[in-house]
Amino acid sequence: MSLFRDTDHCIGRNVVVFAPLPSNSSSLPLDAGIFSLTTDKVVLAGSYDPPHRGHVAMLSYLSQRYGEVIAVVGMNPAKKYAVSPQQRAEFIQQMIDAEEEIKDNVRVEVVQGYIWRFAFREGVSIMFRGIRSWAKDGDEERYLHFLNTWGPMVFGPLRWPLPTQFLEGKPEYNHISSTLIRNMCVEAKKKGTEADLTALVPEGVADGVAKAYC
Repeated sequence: MSLFRDTDHCIGRNVVVFAPLPSNSSSLPLDAGIFSLTTDKVVLAGSYDPPHRGHVAMLSYLSQRYGEVIAVVGMNPAKKYAVSPQQRAEFIQQMIDAEEEIKDNVRVEVVQGYIWRFAFREGVSIMFRGIRSWAKDGDEERYLHFLNTWGPMVFGPLRWPLPTQFLEGKPEYNHISSTLIRNMCVEAKKKGTEADLTALVPEGVADGVAKAYC
């Protein structure tokens, strides 16, 4: 039985992909039966507000399966951000640069407008969204799934939509969310203390994230 569900092109179906990697997954060879490297290009889109260890684990998983991975930070020009998309992209890049096994085939882009248009221009084969679990995040993701599915046919360019798959995070990181980090920063400000984010954000970037958000 495959541990990774193949691409499902059925419009409207929610496809959840599980990343069954043990904690020491970086030591596993590509021929260990879990990975199947292809030359396809994929996108992992999100707000990354802020990025954290769960995001890095997902990018690592995808980088070992696909030829190129693009971490896309979505940007709405009409919206004001406490931390700019560009700064969040810099945090992600720093996290990627610290990971030897993924830094060569993962890049970061800030994208304004519909992500599917960017994906078509880039020749992407699958658009991924990271979730803790479908039970926790599915309701919020349904709208984006609908938009990715019907948007190209309604708003153009008129093309068959790219498949969207939902990548479920590693169990040891499923308690981590960007909202949790922002809430920790709010509480630290109220108490006049510094938030220690090292358990949630890679150590080399934790101080920078704390300064930006706390």
